[in-house]
Amino acid sequence: MKKILYPLLFIGGIQLAFSQECKLKGTIADENGIPVTDASVSIFDSKNEGKGFVFTSNVGEFEFKLPCGQKYDIEIEQPGFETYIENVDLASNINKSIKLKKGQEISLQETIVKAQQAIKVKGDTIEFDADSFKVGNEEVLEDVLKKLPGIEVQNGKVFYKGKPMSQVTVGGREVLGGNEKLLNKNLPSDAVSKIQLNTKFKSNPFASSLQEDDEQFSLNIELKDDMKSLVFGNVTLGGDADKHTDAQAKIFYFSEKTDATLINDFNTYGKQVFDQDDYVSFMGGYSEFMSEGSVLSIRQGNNSLGMPTESNAPDMNTYNGAAHFGIESSKRLKITGFGLINTNNIRYNSKVERFYNTVEDPYTTIDEQRNKNNTLMGMSRLRLDYNPNDKAQIKYRLNFNYVGNEDEQSVDNYYDDQKIGYRNNYTDRKNYSLLQTISYVSKVGRDHNIGFYLRHQYQKETPDYQMFSTTQPFSVFGNLSTDAENRYNLNQNQNYVVNTFQAYTVFNYLVTNTANLKFKAGTNFSIQDFSNKLYDFQQLITANNAVADTNLNYNETFGDVTLTKKIGNLQADLGAGVSFFNEKVDYANNASVSFNETKVLPHARLNYKFSNATNLTANYQQAYELPHAKDLTDSYVLQSYFTVFQGNQNLRQALTHTASLNFGHYNSFKFFFMNAGLTYTKREKSFVTSTVLNQESLTQVNTLLNSDFDNESYSGRFMISKRFVKWYNVRGTANINFSDYYTYTGRRNDNTETVINNTSFTQTYNLENAFTFNKKFELKAGLNLSLSNFESLFKQKFETWRPYTEAAWSVTDKLLIQSDFSYRLQYRNGEKLNDAKEWNASVRYNIAKKTYLSVIGGNLLGNNAIVTNGFDNNFISTSTRNVLGRYFIVNLRYKF
Repeated sequence: MKKILYPLLFIGGIQLAFSQECKLKGTIADENGIPVTDASVSIFDSKNEGKGFVFTSNVGEFEFKLPCGQKYDIEIEQPGFETYIENVDLASNINKSIKLKKGQEISLQETIVKAQQAIKVKGDTIEFDADSFKVGNEEVLEDVLKKLPGIEVQNGKVFYKGKPMSQVTVGGREVLGGNEKLLNKNLPSDAVSKIQLNTKFKSNPFASSLQEDDEQFSLNIELKDDMKSLVFGNVTLGGDADKHTDAQAKIFYFSEKTDATLINDFNTYGKQVFDQDDYVSFMGGYSEFMSEGSVLSIRQGNNSLGMPTESNAPDMNTYNGAAHFGIESSKRLKITGFGLINTNNIRYNSKVERFYNTVEDPYTTIDEQRNKNNTLMGMSRLRLDYNPNDKAQIKYRLNFNYVGNEDEQSVDNYYDDQKIGYRNNYTDRKNYSLLQTISYVSKVGRDHNIGFYLRHQYQKETPDYQMFSTTQPFSVFGNLSTDAENRYNLNQNQNYVVNTFQAYTVFNYLVTNTANLKFKAGTNFSIQDFSNKLYDFQQLITANNAVADTNLNYNETFGDVTLTKKIGNLQADLGAGVSFFNEKVDYANNASVSFNETKVLPHARLNYKFSNATNLTANYQQAYELPHAKDLTDSYVLQSYFTVFQGNQNLRQALTHTASLNFGHYNSFKFFFMNAGLTYTKREKSFVTSTVLNQESLTQVNTLLNSDFDNESYSGRFMISKRFVKWYNVRGTANINFSDYYTYTGRRNDNTETVINNTSFTQTYNLENAFTFNKKFELKAGLNLSLSNFESLFKQKFETWRPYTEAAWSVTDKLLIQSDFSYRLQYRNGEKLNDAKEWNASVRYNIAKKTYLSVIGGNLLGNNAIVTNGFDNNFISTSTRNVLGRYFIVNLRYKF
């Protein structure tokens, strides 16, 4: 381990004292000697090319590190002062004291700077001239964004002050279905003219700064005049001589009023086309309505749509097809639509080892699994934005999503190393979701605004399950039949339908420039139908709670008032809501249960802004979580081949207290970024799992209870990033979570039940050093450490060390070499459980204009398995899964 750590520590501690750069520092004040904060300072070389930009700090300071022995122009601008320009000869370090003269009084919106300036400040918008930041190796928009001061790009997502962009547009229009990653990784860099960062973006265009809950940012990309109507994209074709295929086409079209996208991809080696963030973006992201309206407090069911992500099974094929269109027929009406189809077929083998450390008789089970999975997913979205006048806005959203999943699993079961049986499990799951939202937001008077919101969601899930087994699968159903081969056959047909309706209104009343009242009122309805039937060789099982027909009708009517008050640098949001809950549940035996509750839910938010770069925020809120129909059903429901769930009619709402403290400091002046947060959560009467183990059949029955004990959790996060010189940046992150909670477990043979106090303590740390040499060679070297300590009926400690490197070398303007390597070491209770080395590499050559030939090598060290660890209050587990082995892909890509 030391051999790994010493080089990394050496890299992280490189001294930069011998850099051939000089410091140009200064302090800016007005004629009375008072520091001028947030003044824009730009540096230009003798060719009038922008070489840097910062805002002055809260004490009026700025600093640049520039090549020595050259002449530079300093240009300083701040509304209300005359523009300051000075030429300096940077032969050595310089520290200047500059005084600005008062100028003609103008507003921020009227600030005008010369066209050659790399950065302009226009009111709340910072405008970057794209060409001023290009060095010649940029291919797509993302490459330019990474060079802008204060901007971070992670996997295609853009961040400012550590927060993601609320909106990214091109020419003022949202394009590509709102998927900013797709835009950033495909829009040609040479088409970009200006990049405009709005630091005071408001999702509600008629709200004042006091009426928005959180600081929001948006980004707008302006195209060059001769490229405001363009077609671009790429076509790729490749594979190997044996089993792999790689075919892709991406076509994008932009004009001032329309845009369109067409994507097709087929591959057999697990290439990731869309990730989870992409699917969320395609569906519209986190609802813009839910941020202003109510969040239904009912506990979520199991009918969420599972999104396929990157896979590395040894046998697989994946197809992705997507299409999008956007039309802005006038400044008042915008229409966009999007559709996506994904198919994913994978085959792999795996082994799961579970150790049950029960009170009296510990035992181990091993399941050797052969897995087949076929997935078909479809997503579509329609959006309409209409502004009937300058004081009103209407939005309509329609989403339809479908996931069909066929999963087959053959399992050999072992008990303490002795084979005891065989099971074949087949699941046919279909999920449907239809979501409609409509809103009307209007300005009232000069300073106030009101919004009306309607939302309807329909969800349906039909997970049919069938199991053949050579052993009795679950004893809770009594004695089941066998066929001529002494096999049991258990079938489950399930249907779960949820209709949710929401109507609410939000009224913002600006009392003064420093005080605002927000009134919120509405009602939520949830109608849920859950039916479940179990069959023994196609014969309906009517005894032993094997039939469920549960209907739930839920209503919540709520009102909330929030006072926002700003006192100097402090902004306080103090409020409380009252909710009237009503719920009724009808069961198959004609029994019914109902209850009514009235709850008061206080909430508070305090934000103190030390400066534009530093702030501290504290939050507190209460929320109730209510059970759904599946939780309340009185029957048994199969969850897997070794677990069955039984509902609990007596389950009631759980109260959650959440308190958090967040600190952020983002100083583009010193290229230093830091944020940290602490969160405490306390759950009263929380939903906890009660498990009864059957050691004879190696199965367990789970149910939910309201805990008699409070469950608590603490979490902390920390991120720090610092750029020391142009070619060296270091970034460190830490995440810590501690949970103290209770579960219940028992044994079927003696009907005993034990209350178990569980604790879980997980830590994740990452240190990454990034180097850029001569704009040709980029290197990342880092170390990731994960620690997990779990204590229940047993104690368990997991430890994973993962040093890694990533490198990209532009050997020439035509030749690019990329490689990444990681070494994973896993320990359980101090003993090495597994080690794995992973190495991938690629070579790309520009063989002709816009034509690239690539050779991709994956898993070059030939690892054929991934080992993962897990634990809960009943067992610890180790899973081993075989993966795609070594492969080579040759492809040809044409960009246009």
